[in-house]
Amino acid sequence: MFASVVSVGLDNVELVGRLNAAAFTDPLTRLPNRTRLVEALDAAVAAAGEHDATLALVDLDHFAETNDALGHGFGDLLLVAVAQRLQQQLDPRLTVARIGGDIFAVLGDSALNTPEALDALFAVPFSIDGQDVQVSGTFGLVRLAEHDGSGADALKDADIALKRAKTQQRGGHFYFSRGMGVEIRERVRLMHALRSGFKGGELYLAYQPQVDLATHRPFGAEALLRWRTADGRMIPPDRFIPIAEYSGMIVEIGAWVLREACAELVRLHQAGHEAFTMSINVSQVQFRHPHFVEVLRRALDETGAPPEYVELEITESMAMEEPQQLADLLAQVKRTGVSIAIDDFGTGFSSLSHLQRLQVDRLKIDRAFVTEITGSARGSSIAEMVIQLGRNLGLSIVAEGVEDERQAQILHALGCPLAQGYLFARPLAPQDLLAWLGQQPVERAA
Repeated sequence: MFASVVSVGLDNVELVGRLNAAAFTDPLTRLPNRTRLVEALDAAVAAAGEHDATLALVDLDHFAETNDALGHGFGDLLLVAVAQRLQQQLDPRLTVARIGGDIFAVLGDSALNTPEALDALFAVPFSIDGQDVQVSGTFGLVRLAEHDGSGADALKDADIALKRAKTQQRGGHFYFSRGMGVEIRERVRLMHALRSGFKGGELYLAYQPQVDLATHRPFGAEALLRWRTADGRMIPPDRFIPIAEYSGMIVEIGAWVLREACAELVRLHQAGHEAFTMSINVSQVQFRHPHFVEVLRRALDETGAPPEYVELEITESMAMEEPQQLADLLAQVKRTGVSIAIDDFGTGFSSLSHLQRLQVDRLKIDRAFVTEITGSARGSSIAEMVIQLGRNLGLSIVAEGVEDERQAQILHALGCPLAQGYLFARPLAPQDLLAWLGQQPVERAA
């Protein structure tokens, strides 16, 4: 009986050891895992006043592509090789962990744990399965002496810095700052406010008229998304639209914009403005959603909007990204009967061969070039080039941001047929647009 009790006790000790290893050790690399790292971080944060420590996250560049091309077995061998090099070549006083996927963490003295020291580890290729593989890493770092919060919070801050580093330049690094924390919290707050504001009906559309420069008579309007909070504050589109895109809300919001703008177009036609055209902005996230064409067709069917009077605006940067895929998508969109305009034209680096393949109908000259048109002797050169390009390709041209009569005269002299801007009208509420149109007859766009 005594021997049995001792045996059971030893088995329990072994079981506890295995459970402890499973709880705190990464099974592939045998490094400490995220849970163990957070424990070490809590201790390091508590001692931050006595020791200058830094947490660095190391993300392997293009690891997913390596996995897809060479297989998961090869990818696992690469992860093990990186783990061994981190352990063997960094100062032994530093703690190395694998916190998931292809992301490793290094914790310890700031003088030892630097981007330069980490970058040096990737200078020599890794030998994997008899072949050399050159790998680079991107690093996000946080100095614990400048950090407020728990170990888990420090890990989140380092992850924020890593994401910033990856958006700026692969193979680079970025240090977390308190200002970034404030910025992230503000974006999260705004995201929640946007979600509840959209459900609460705080978003609305304003319509900026578009006119014929020869007659100053309107032919259509651009639908512009606006947000007025419950307390009456206006949130600028350049603040909330990127958040809507990042969070994915833009898909639902964009579908609502399509329906609302199409419904307004129908109301305007019923009021007697039968030649009126509605121009609607479409974001990249929304446009590349797999059900976008279906959403567009549903908006046209449910509202009864005539597709030949509906125009979708996409940005020049969207038009130049994966042009063949976009050409196929535009062909589907065009089959619904709507037309396509490229917004902010001239701000990117368009390939004319790609532009020619896309089935677009109109180019919009960016307001920056319209502003410059009276500012210097060469100010009109880009606007003139876009106008000439449009003519050569058989496309219509609209100038954005026309604010004074001199700009309108120069654009008209250069051959630009259409324009919009404060010179003609500011964005108007639906009832104000109807009243404005009542004072001047609508004509079909050139």
